[in-house]
Amino acid sequence: MTEILILYILIKYDATIYKIKKLIEEKFFMYASPSLGAINPALKKLEELSCVEFESKMSDGGMLSKTYKITPFGQKYLKSIISSYKFKNKAHILNNASILVCISDILDDEDKKELIKNCLNNLLILRAETVSALENPYNLYTEMQKQTIGTNLLAIEKLIEVLQ
Repeated sequence: MTEILILYILIKYDATIYKIKKLIEEKFFMYASPSLGAINPALKKLEELSCVEFESKMSDGGMLSKTYKITPFGQKYLKSIISSYKFKNKAHILNNASILVCISDILDDEDKKELIKNCLNNLLILRAETVSALENPYNLYTEMQKQTIGTNLLAIEKLIEVLQ
């Protein structure tokens, strides 16, 4: 998801690694806050894929600074991975679906429909599994656990409602 967020930021702005981190934190503070240690290798991978390029400049303080920008291929790549996103971990479905919906403004109508369908299907499965887990008498959840799971279930249902 870090690579997706970086590319999304770079569609909107040319930025240094520090600015990328700050913008991700400002725009996606509820969903993601990658460290510079996560952003730097992601940028290197994106550079190897020809999704981003950079220009080196000397900053006012005399330090060498890289300003990154997305390439035309990077824009196509981002749109492709957003519209055909593969949810791999159930624990991240709600969070990742929320991020994808927030960045869907860069997609055309057809790709946006495909993304929403994908998110909706995964959220519906997650909701069904969550309800099943709560109703399973062998899951001896404490009251606090039930309330926490119930809170997440409400968030899942709210996002499903938004997408329908």
